[in-house]
Amino acid sequence: MPRPVLFFTALFFIAMANTTAMAHEYYLMPETFAPKSNTELPVRHRLGQLFKGNELPWITKWNIRSEVWEDGKMRKEKRIDGDKPALNIKLTSPRLATIVHQSNVDFITFKTWEKFQKYVTKEGMTHSLAPSIAGTKPKTGLKEAYSRFAKTIVNVDGDTKGKDIATGLKIELIAQANPLALGNNDPMPVQVLYNGKPLAGVSVKVFIGVGTEFAYHTPTDKEGIAMIKPAGPGPYLINAIHMTEPQSEIAKSKGAHWESFWASLTFKRKE
Repeated sequence: MPRPVLFFTALFFIAMANTTAMAHEYYLMPETFAPKSNTELPVRHRLGQLFKGNELPWITKWNIRSEVWEDGKMRKEKRIDGDKPALNIKLTSPRLATIVHQSNVDFITFKTWEKFQKYVTKEGMTHSLAPSIAGTKPKTGLKEAYSRFAKTIVNVDGDTKGKDIATGLKIELIAQANPLALGNNDPMPVQVLYNGKPLAGVSVKVFIGVGTEFAYHTPTDKEGIAMIKPAGPGPYLINAIHMTEPQSEIAKSKGAHWESFWASLTFKRKE
């Protein structure tokens, strides 16, 4: 592996290791949410808080899925390690397009019970405390496997045709309306799917506007839908985390106590 690639890879995983414990969001941020057709659209991979995360380069081993869904068709995207922005895509159909990223599985170990408690309480996953309290899982050295599933939706040429679709991610946030077709007072319904089925009762976190703290948490209903209240054009960053017993073979083989699946979605309403 060339030295520049090794350097960027090392920086990337150092950044991931240093931020995941604080539950920072991983999301896709297009340069514009209304790109012109047949022109390049930079899409940045970002990790951080306050909707102003650090920009991360393209790292091939981290990008399990990188896709563009346009006019009902999917195409895969691939870049060179170290590229910034991580993506430069060209969209051709004047309608809504969906851009998808799935990460590899990574791990974090919580050295103290207090840090784990703070993390899961903040993210609405207090069910994961019970096994440690009961003594069936440890309180120190808890290892979590995690993977990221990020999406963004853009309206090519500002067109209001089409809407977001399910793309088969393990966990997925799906906008149920075209953001540019919403009235100023209309909420945006967002559905959370897990293994293709609605995920009820998961805590959805909403950020509105670059540089702001998250606005609120809201739970999904029995159909997995959360209503995102209108608060101006945005942009909006929606985040949801589902934590389970270890599922993936790598999580089991590495002795993880928990496995979490992180979904994010970015979009912008009309001005």
